[in-house]
Amino acid sequence: MRQRAARRGRFFLEILGRFRLVLALAALPLVAGAQARHPAPPPFKAPAFRSSTPEPVGAGVVVSGHLDKAPARVITLSYGPDWRGHLTQTLEATLSPTGDFRLVLPRLAAPTEARLGYNNEYATLYLTPGDALRLTFNPARLDQTLAFAGRGASANNYLAQSNLVASLDDEAGRAPDAQAAHLSAAALRSAADTYRQQRLAALTAYAAARPLPPAFVRQQQQAITYEWASTLLSYTSRQSAERRRDGYATLPVNYYDFLRELQLDRQDSALTQNAFQSLLMTYGFTQLNDEAGNLPAGPDAGRRLYQRATDALGDGRVRDVAVGQYLMGKVESEHTDIRPLLPDFQAHNHDSTIARDLRRAVRAHLALANGQPAPDFTLTDASGKKVALSELRGKVVYLDFWATWCGPCLAEMPASLELRRKFAGRDIVFLYVSLDAKAADWQKYLTTKMVATPNAVELHDGGAFDGPSARAFSVQSIPSYWLIGRDGRLISNNPPRPSTSPAIDNALEQALQP
Repeated sequence: MRQRAARRGRFFLEILGRFRLVLALAALPLVAGAQARHPAPPPFKAPAFRSSTPEPVGAGVVVSGHLDKAPARVITLSYGPDWRGHLTQTLEATLSPTGDFRLVLPRLAAPTEARLGYNNEYATLYLTPGDALRLTFNPARLDQTLAFAGRGASANNYLAQSNLVASLDDEAGRAPDAQAAHLSAAALRSAADTYRQQRLAALTAYAAARPLPPAFVRQQQQAITYEWASTLLSYTSRQSAERRRDGYATLPVNYYDFLRELQLDRQDSALTQNAFQSLLMTYGFTQLNDEAGNLPAGPDAGRRLYQRATDALGDGRVRDVAVGQYLMGKVESEHTDIRPLLPDFQAHNHDSTIARDLRRAVRAHLALANGQPAPDFTLTDASGKKVALSELRGKVVYLDFWATWCGPCLAEMPASLELRRKFAGRDIVFLYVSLDAKAADWQKYLTTKMVATPNAVELHDGGAFDGPSARAFSVQSIPSYWLIGRDGRLISNNPPRPSTSPAIDNALEQALQP
């Protein structure tokens, strides 16, 4: 699922998610052998920049540029990751009447990842103290036309091109992640190893042709390795119940030995990197869950969780962040009550910031616990009519937060349609809330892909994850499902998905009982 990297300055992606910046490739293919597997993108063409590169301010960074026929007047730059990698500071610049802009970051202590945002499109940047970047792009095709010049341009042009190849492979199903659901564990390991070596070789070739800062090269080598490890860690979670039952997803002996090779307990300096934060999140949800994929339970659950984390991650900051990420994810994404584990968390965690944020998350979760009143919101449907959740009181509501860019969301839609047909004429409403930033994307999907039924209500929240409905329900990732009773109270803040029949059928039948 796509996380909030494309909103609120969070670098995750989109499990939980990574956002991709797309740029036309230079003549040098970024992945060795890529041309044999798919056509090369169009060659990179340097833009004609309107003025000289600006001078940096002290040890800060200047990012400036020009846009023609700009549909929006504000461009943003977010930076300053917190302990979770979420970006905490955002600069805004208003385009001049001629389409020019200038963003000035204060003094930076070290290189950092940042996020450029324009008109609901986003791009990853790599900023080094003293950089003076000038950029340009076609506002209608940021992901295909963004280009850099000036001090720091080489690293950012590489980053854009690297993300292009990854994006193309993701979309075409060539990436190991996309293939994992149909491969054996051994076959996935082979595919992931090959893909990793291709990317590392391409980085080396690019650096030889267009010199890159050594620190940036090391960071990208680490990122490639962390993404490789995330792919291996998430293998089991990508397997269907049928494949697991029939033994096709059996792990070889010593499958997880690669974790020792990574020496995660020594990677404190990588905690500001998106790829490492994603790896820690994947680690938590694949290694710290119990055998059923749930939060550990029982009188010694917290002790067992910390013992397992400490064995693999040491007892330092990496472990604190990994456990903090895991518990936060359980609260925010699965709405799980983690309070039984808090005593052990308080005894072992060294970071007061993690503790503070976790306390806040728990308080927010309690307001959305089963049995609590469902928070109200009002949105518009495709015809422009305003609809409030409270207007549906008297019926059972199966609430689905989704978006057209969310693959897992769309994968559930056929089962959701079947569910609607199965419960046609019953006292239940299937309420779909799209978190697409652009209403046109939502409306196009409704017109071309979504089958209308009398028991379905389609609404749009243009604020995406920062919109009123997502905020009301503390939606951090999608798809997100909720089951609300006739009395307007939450029956389940994490009900079965549409594809989990008969579990979802039983849940709806029980909700419909008088």
